[in-house]
Amino acid sequence: MLFSKKASHPVASDPSVRRSWLSKELVTEPAKGVETVADVLPYCARMYGDKVAAYTRRVVNVVEEKKTVPKKGGEEGETEEKVWKYFTMSDPEPTTYNDMYTRVKQISSGLYHLGLGKDGWTDEDGKERVGVYADTSLNWQLFSHSLARMGHPLTTAYTTLGPEGLQHSLDEPSVRMVFTNSALLGTLEKVVDQCPSLVWVIYDGEDTVDQSLVQKLNDKLASRERPGRILSLAEVTEMGKANMVTAEDGFGGRPARKDLYCIMYTSGSTGKPKGVMLTHDNIICSLAGTRTLLSPLFRSDDLFLAFLPLAHILELLVEMTFYFCGVPVAYGTVKTLTNDSVRKCSGDLVAYKPTIIVGVPAIYELIRKGMVKKIHESPAIVQQVFNLAYVMKKNVPLVGGILDKAVFAKVKQATGGNLRLAMNGGAALSRATQEFLTTTLVTTLQGYGATETCGMCAILTPDFFQFSSVGVIVPSMEVKLQDYPEAGYLTSNHPPQGEVWLRGGSVTKGYYKRPDLNEESFTEDGWFKTGDIGQFASDGTLSLIDRIKNLVKLRSGEYLALEKLESVYGSCDISQNLCVYANSDADKPIAIVFPHEGNLRNHLKSANIPSDGELEDLCKNPKVKDYIKKQLLSTAQKGGLKGPELLQDVILDHEPWTPDNNKVTATNKTNRSALVKMFDKQIKSALSQD
Repeated sequence: MLFSKKASHPVASDPSVRRSWLSKELVTEPAKGVETVADVLPYCARMYGDKVAAYTRRVVNVVEEKKTVPKKGGEEGETEEKVWKYFTMSDPEPTTYNDMYTRVKQISSGLYHLGLGKDGWTDEDGKERVGVYADTSLNWQLFSHSLARMGHPLTTAYTTLGPEGLQHSLDEPSVRMVFTNSALLGTLEKVVDQCPSLVWVIYDGEDTVDQSLVQKLNDKLASRERPGRILSLAEVTEMGKANMVTAEDGFGGRPARKDLYCIMYTSGSTGKPKGVMLTHDNIICSLAGTRTLLSPLFRSDDLFLAFLPLAHILELLVEMTFYFCGVPVAYGTVKTLTNDSVRKCSGDLVAYKPTIIVGVPAIYELIRKGMVKKIHESPAIVQQVFNLAYVMKKNVPLVGGILDKAVFAKVKQATGGNLRLAMNGGAALSRATQEFLTTTLVTTLQGYGATETCGMCAILTPDFFQFSSVGVIVPSMEVKLQDYPEAGYLTSNHPPQGEVWLRGGSVTKGYYKRPDLNEESFTEDGWFKTGDIGQFASDGTLSLIDRIKNLVKLRSGEYLALEKLESVYGSCDISQNLCVYANSDADKPIAIVFPHEGNLRNHLKSANIPSDGELEDLCKNPKVKDYIKKQLLSTAQKGGLKGPELLQDVILDHEPWTPDNNKVTATNKTNRSALVKMFDKQIKSALSQD
């Protein structure tokens, strides 16, 4: 594709460094006078006032359904009864920008009256730290903006963390207060004795809380050196209404750009979660970058559906960008997204009818594979029409509008019917999935970043749209590629390749209490070494090849890019989760696969292979294993893989991959190190085969 402009340009003083085409200088301010996160909501209230800022839905009922399922570990044919819980949700309820700002002033005043920031209790930076251990919601945002108004740094913890990870995220930064959900109080109670700094617990969801658990926590907190207590967010709000702090600097001074805004803990896939220190300056520079790059894409009727964890910097900055640009944010959950996952109401996608969503590869792979399953279960004529329309739209763009109405309309209705942009972040999305979703559902854009860079580095905008590219450098960052000669990635290659290094206002000040990581990850002149291998295309866009830690040198001396292989093999509709592994003694890689049960059964029926029985039994069947391997190899060849990139063997896993069993991280990324340990014996056997 030819472009009239380049996505990035070399810096005159050092041509190895590239910046966005949108700005010669790095942007640092999203709007005049917005210097810290404390300025963001007041700015929004001034700009948008009584315009709707957010929509929420309440749980109005919990429906329990009993289902008979095969008994795990039981005899053949033995069953047991299990209870599934489904939610009935209210209609969307609006909140304006003025409402948000009023509630933030009330909550911050209530926290101050409670004692946060008073009585001489401070941390090394002069402010008490507050943890947020809660699901994504409007109240998460209100609480975080209240802390910003007071100048208190927040620390984040994923709700999928077990007790050990949660304790580390609260104890290492000496958290004084934690905001959580009533459903998470049980996990919090297990670690509170190991968190001596914790004084207050504020919880959301008083209608569903276990009062005996509240009393138990309250007794523990009240007996501390600095007596504490547990309160609901509603109680804190009422406390604030009666004791309003109206002056913006009424909490002992306003935060400065250099001040710590948050310690964002990673999901901890390779050990204890790492705390990434992000200042107000980091967030504001990043907001300036995303606003400059993305605001031209937004329309007055846009609505963003939020459901990713706000403990992930990607979601936090994306939501802040939409609020800042006047785009309403509608709050959903993964458990209530679709009509199938709720009762007596519509799922979030249909209820809100969003125009924009942001997801991670695991979400988009599930959407695509779910669509494929429904297509395979349709009558033959429907499958033929769909497949023909798919090929035509890909190859004859002019008929796209007609085919959208005639063939793909039903698919689009499942997401509310208004979706026009989907953005992917967190990890690379396979080309096959990006192409499928763009053709049948919505234009799907890629993005790239890391917690250490506020989730921002590059975003694929529609004017540079192409597959397998992460797009345009965000104008708050500058990028350069550094030679990685061990694997042949050189800036002198055509196109230029190397490790991606990032610098600019979005880059973290470092890891919390980890000088070893700081020395390893940052250069003296401010470059952050991402560990990702990238390349610049002739149009100035950036694409990713792999991660250095996932480059494996085979016995033959050739390098394999494991993440690239996972992206290709993972697009096979017969796989729900997949991990590719190889080592220096291997000739080819192997794959650990958790099959997509519905698609697997449909495939087996079509191939005249018995498809009845439990998934565990199917995974033990050699014929099923051979069939899955053949399908994966077919996907590989279509994806351009060859020679040593082709699988030697597969290992089938019948148990779902969840953060609870450590097979994926809290952000649903494959937990390679954990899987390799779990399947060590099978991996050694598979790699030893001829």
